[in-house]
Amino acid sequence: MLGWWFVVTVPAAGDGEDVVLAKWETGIGGIDWIAGLAAAGRAEQLRFDGYPHRYTARAGEVLPLLADGSVPDAGPGAEFRPRELYPDRIAACPADALLTVDVWDQS
Repeated sequence: MLGWWFVVTVPAAGDGEDVVLAKWETGIGGIDWIAGLAAAGRAEQLRFDGYPHRYTARAGEVLPLLADGSVPDAGPGAEFRPRELYPDRIAACPADALLTVDVWDQS
């Protein structure tokens, strides 16, 4: 499959485990939404080799895009297929929390 596997987490402090908020798979254009946030200065890309691409962004930028189960502007061929979506964790996450968005190349 050509596409991307996303994992959105709240990084743990110290030696704890990251809190997973969502995991999903998209088609080829599925990375466009997070790349667009980075281009607009609303996210930061820390790593870009696909294993994974790594972004950080405030929860207030990312979580509203997941609230209705879709990511806007996902691009052609990008189907948003939630594998794991945790509404209770998403609702409890403060808007100013810094999230990690890992994007794994599925090609």
